[in-house]
Amino acid sequence: MNVKWISHRGESADAPENTCPAFQLSLERKTDGMECDVRLTKDQYLVVGHDGDTSRGGDMVKVIAESTLEELQQVNLTYGKDAYKNIHVPLFTDTLQYLGEGREYYVELKTDAPAQYAILRDAIESAGIPWKQIIFISFSYTALKECKIRIPEAKTLFLCNPFRDDNGPVDDPAGKLIAKLKDLNADGVDSYADDELFTADFVKQMKDAGYFVAVWTIDQEERAARFIEMGVDSVTSNRAAALRDALQR
Repeated sequence: MNVKWISHRGESADAPENTCPAFQLSLERKTDGMECDVRLTKDQYLVVGHDGDTSRGGDMVKVIAESTLEELQQVNLTYGKDAYKNIHVPLFTDTLQYLGEGREYYVELKTDAPAQYAILRDAIESAGIPWKQIIFISFSYTALKECKIRIPEAKTLFLCNPFRDDNGPVDDPAGKLIAKLKDLNADGVDSYADDELFTADFVKQMKDAGYFVAVWTIDQEERAARFIEMGVDSVTSNRAAALRDALQR
């Protein structure tokens, strides 16, 4: 299969999402890459976490932007997976050891914080990771545009559902998205896997225009096979290794 399998927040079907055990599983299972979300703490550390606070997965509620790193690391994260003990909010730098050679890291910028770009650059360069392994993604137009200016060595993908807006289905989704990607100087799209409106023609238009097409988040074999058949370049999944193995069989 000519598609890349990306572990969503690590192999998060089996380990607490966005934690070191989930990223370690991704490396051990040799998926093509992993995805995370980054935010800044009150004392300007870059940590990994999808939500603005720890209420969904932790045993204490801490707001990331209003907490110090020390305060955040008092929280035990299980996300309902109680076999895991003493798992804490990781620093972004801590996750880099689980990337491995040749794999890709999809790093979602959750905020527009100006300080994050220098921290990201320093962490990645200090770890000796080639920029070709790093892909920045974001729903934020501002964050993605600024990232491309500050870190032009890395690929950027615009996170979105190009097929719908607040008024319903979008006319000419590929044409409108391509115009946005040109303005962003982005390398492609990381699209919501819209079962009703996503088509092979959309993928063809995007690729003919020179753009990379990723989709999220797919956990079912039949759905994954359908989107791969349409020609997407990568699939982000909570169980990426399992899907890959099932479809290879």
